[in-house]
Amino acid sequence: MEVLKTINEKRISRRTFLKGLGALGAMTTLYGCGTVEEATPTPTAEAVVERTPVPQPTPPPITEEVFAGAAPHNCGGRCVTKAYVKDGVITRIVTDERPDKNLVDGTGDNPQRRACLRCRSYKQRLYRSDRLTYPMKQTKERGDLDGFVRITWEEAFTEIAEKMQAIKDQYGSQAFYNHYASGDGAAGIGAATCSARLLNLFGGAQVYRSDYSWPSIEHMSWFVLGQNKYFPSGNSQGDVTNAELLIAWSNNYGDLIWGTNSMWYMQQAKEMGVEIIAVESRQTNTVATLTDNFIPVIPGTDPTVLLAVMYVMLEENLLDKEFVKKYVHGFFDDPEPALYHGDVDNKKYIVPAGASLAAYLIGNNAEMVDGTYIQAASIYPDEIYYNVNEDDLLFGKSSFCYGQTPKTPEWAEKISGVKADTIRELARKWATKKTTVLVGGGWQRQSEGEQVPWLIYVMGGITGNFGESGRNVAMNNGKAPIAFGGMPAGTNPVPGELAAKLYDAANLTAPAYTPAITRASYPVFLWSDVAKNGGTGKSDWNDGQVKRMPVGIKCLFAFGSNALINQHGDTNRTAELLKDKSKIELIVLSDQFLTPSARYADYVLPAAMSWERNNAATTWVVGDNVIYMNKAIDPPGEAMQDYDIVAGIADKLGLKDEYTEGKDVEGWLKETWEATEYAKSMPYEDWKKEGIYVTSDENTPPFIEFKAFFNDPATNEIYTPSGKIEAYSQALVEDYEARGYNNLDDRVTLGGTLHDKKNTGRFVYPIPMYIPILEGRHADGSHPDPSGVFAKGYTFQLMAPHHKNRSHSTHNNNAYLNELFKKDKDGNPAFLNPNREMGQVWDDNVYEPVWMNPEDASALGLKDGNRVLLSNDRGKVYASVYITNRAMPGVLWLGQGAWYDPANDGVDRGGCPNTLTKQRPARICQGMTLGSDTLVSVKKA
Repeated sequence: MEVLKTINEKRISRRTFLKGLGALGAMTTLYGCGTVEEATPTPTAEAVVERTPVPQPTPPPITEEVFAGAAPHNCGGRCVTKAYVKDGVITRIVTDERPDKNLVDGTGDNPQRRACLRCRSYKQRLYRSDRLTYPMKQTKERGDLDGFVRITWEEAFTEIAEKMQAIKDQYGSQAFYNHYASGDGAAGIGAATCSARLLNLFGGAQVYRSDYSWPSIEHMSWFVLGQNKYFPSGNSQGDVTNAELLIAWSNNYGDLIWGTNSMWYMQQAKEMGVEIIAVESRQTNTVATLTDNFIPVIPGTDPTVLLAVMYVMLEENLLDKEFVKKYVHGFFDDPEPALYHGDVDNKKYIVPAGASLAAYLIGNNAEMVDGTYIQAASIYPDEIYYNVNEDDLLFGKSSFCYGQTPKTPEWAEKISGVKADTIRELARKWATKKTTVLVGGGWQRQSEGEQVPWLIYVMGGITGNFGESGRNVAMNNGKAPIAFGGMPAGTNPVPGELAAKLYDAANLTAPAYTPAITRASYPVFLWSDVAKNGGTGKSDWNDGQVKRMPVGIKCLFAFGSNALINQHGDTNRTAELLKDKSKIELIVLSDQFLTPSARYADYVLPAAMSWERNNAATTWVVGDNVIYMNKAIDPPGEAMQDYDIVAGIADKLGLKDEYTEGKDVEGWLKETWEATEYAKSMPYEDWKKEGIYVTSDENTPPFIEFKAFFNDPATNEIYTPSGKIEAYSQALVEDYEARGYNNLDDRVTLGGTLHDKKNTGRFVYPIPMYIPILEGRHADGSHPDPSGVFAKGYTFQLMAPHHKNRSHSTHNNNAYLNELFKKDKDGNPAFLNPNREMGQVWDDNVYEPVWMNPEDASALGLKDGNRVLLSNDRGKVYASVYITNRAMPGVLWLGQGAWYDPANDGVDRGGCPNTLTKQRPARICQGMTLGSDTLVSVKKA
C-alpha cells in the first residue's frame, strides 16, 4: 500500500514501540462493541427472575503502573480512561471505576464517566506501524506520496519560519490562516491552540466563525435565542427525567455520545416512565433502544412536519396566544410590538400584517385570519430563487417556499411521508405535556439547514417548553460552566483590521443586539472559496464577505485537523485547489498519521498522541468534569507534542520566549489549574494523580436555561432586538444584507410589505419556511430538481451520519474497530489477522458499509456484502452493501469520516462520502451541507 511504503522507507526502530506491536494480540471483549445492529428487546417486569449468586473469580494482581487520562476526541465524550503500563508499553486500557450514583435507584446524580469502544481500543492507534515518526517535506506535487522526503527537525523549523517570513513580507498577516481542527480537543494545550498562538504572536491571521458540525444550529441560535448563545444551551442533562414527554429529533446520542452520559440520562428517563418519541430518517441505535414511538421522516423534509404541527396548534386552539406574544416575537402579526429593550424602536422593529410565521402557516386560508393575532393571510410567495453568480448552474432557477399553501398535516404528509394523523397526535402532545426536546445536528447539514433549528427554537417558545424543570428547547447542558481555560491563544489583530471591510452595519435597526460574531470573520465552510478567490473580488458562491476579502490564504496551518480535504466538501475539487501552489503557498500540518489531509501538506510534522504527553480535557460542550491526561509512554521515534513543535518554529522566528513564557506544558497546566477555584479542594498533584475533578455532583442543583426569562421577561430579556425568542427576525435579514448580499429579488412580488416597507421578493426571509433541499426527495415525487441531477439518474439520497466506530475521521485506521463493521471485496468480514503486517488490516480491498433498504437491494440485484460503486458528477466511491430495514427505501447511509483514498482511475477506495458531496454552502449562514443534500447512483462493482 502507498501510505505504508512512504512511512516505512526509513522507519525508526524503537524497542518499546515494537514491543507495543507485539503486545497488541487479540482484543478482549469491549462493552458496547457488539456487531449486531438490531435492537435487543427490553425484558418486562414479569420476565425478571431471582438468580442464584455465582462465585466470582479473584482478579489477578495489578503489576502494571496505572496512569489516569482521556482521549480528547470530538466524539461528544471526553470520558475517563486509565492506561496500564509495563516496561514502557501500554498493556490495556480501562475506563472509570469510581462508584456510580444514579437517579433511578435514588443514590444521586453523579454517574461514572464511562468510555465507549473508541477510547477502549486506543491501544491499536498508538501502536500502528504507520505512525509518523519523523518530519517530512513534500518535494513534488501536493498529494504525490512519492514526493515526501525525510528531513530533520532543524530543517523543518528553519524552512517553515523562512517561508512564513517571506509570505508576511509579501502579503501581510491577513494572508495567514489557522485551519479548523477538532482532532485534538484538549482543553489544556490543544494542537490548534498552539498554532493559533504562534500566528497571533507573528501578527495575526484570518478567522473563521462557527464550525463544520453545527453551522445552522449555531447561526440561528444567535438570532433567535440571543447573540450570547453561541451554542443553543439547554437544561442540565439529568433534567430530562423530569419531563413527561421527550422528543428526540435527529438525535442519535447512542452513537454520537453528545456529552458523556447524555444517552445514560435518556435511558434513566425511559426507566422512570417518560414517554420518548423519536423523529428520524433511519432506525438508529438510539431509536432502537429507547423510543416508544418512532416517526420516520424523509431526510430534509423535517420543516414540513414542524410547520404542520404548528398549524394544528393554531387550528385546534392549543396555544395560549397572549403567552406566545409575551415570549415570542413575530409568531403573530404585530405592527407595533411590545419590545423588552427600551433602546429599540418598536415602530421600526415590526411584524407587518400577513408577515408573521402564523400567517405563513395558514397560507391563503382567509378563514383563519382573526384580525388580531393573524391580521391578514400570508404575504409570502410560493417560489424562491437562488442568490448565485450569473455563471452558476442555479442562476435563474427557483424552488418552492409554499407561501400561499396552508401547512396542513395532509400537505406535510405528501412531502415528508409522515402520516397526517401522526402529526396531529404529535401536536396535541407537544402542546399539552411537559416536553423536553433534544436534537442532534444531522438535519441541519444541508442547503436549507437554517429552517429546521429555527422552527424547533420557536416551537419551544410557543408551547411554553422552556425555563422550567422538564421543559427544554433543543439541547442539554452541564450543571455549571467549567472554568478551565488552558494556554491562551493570545490577541489577534487581524479581525479588527478586516471588520470594516467585511461588514456594513449602517442599516442595522438594532446594532447592539445584532450578533457581532459575523462582522470580522467568514463561515469556516468557505475557507476554500477564500483561498481560491480572496483578493479578486470574486466568490464561487457569491458570498459577500469572500468578495470583500483583501487577500486569499497564502499560509495555512492545520494542526490536529483532517478537515483540509477529508472533512471538507467535494474532495476532488478540494484536491485540485490544494495542488495549485499559486493559491496557498505554504501548508504546514501536524498529525500522527499520513491522513488524506497530510498528503496535501508541504510539511508533515509527527505529533504525539494522548498517553504520550501531559494535557487536560474538559467535557465536550456538555458535562461536569476536568480530566488530567497523564503521559504514560514516550512517543515513537522523533514525534513531539504539538506545543514543542510550535515552540521550535517560534524559536526560528525569534518568538520562543513570548510563545512559551518560560513554561513547558506541565507549567501551563499547573498555572491554569491553580488559578481556578477547583484547586482549593484538590491541589494540582492530587488532580494529576486522581485524573478527574468533578465540577458538580448530586449536591449541585440542576441548571434550567431561560429560567429568569421565563419568570420575568421584561427585566430578564434575552439578547435579541425584541428581547424575546424571534420567530420573525428582522435582524437576521439585515445581517445577511450587511455581509454583502443583495437580498432584493424583483422577479417576485409579495402580497404585502415586510419591515422595510417593500413588497419585493427576497432570497432570505425573516421567518422560517420550508424550502426543498437542492438534492433530495419528496414522498409524492414532487421534489424540484433545480440542478438537474435527478434527471441524470442520480436518484438515491445519500446521508453521511456520524459513525459509532469513529470520531469524525479519528479511528478510521483502527483495526479493532474496523473488523466490527467493514468487509472485503468478496463480502467477508475484515477480521483482524495477527499475522498480517500492522497497518494493512483494513486498507487493502476492504470497504465502508453503505446501508440500503432490502427493496432497493432487490431491485438492483444486490446481496449483503456486495461491493458497489456510488457515483455522481463530483466523484465515485466504492462501498460494501449492508442490507437492512433500518434504512428507508431510496435513502443510503455512508458514515462520514472514512479516509479519502482515490485510485489511479479516480475511484475513492476509502469510502469518503465527501467525494460525493458539494462545497455549495447553506442559504443563510453559508454553513456546510455535507450531511443530507446529495444524490447518487448505485451499481454493483
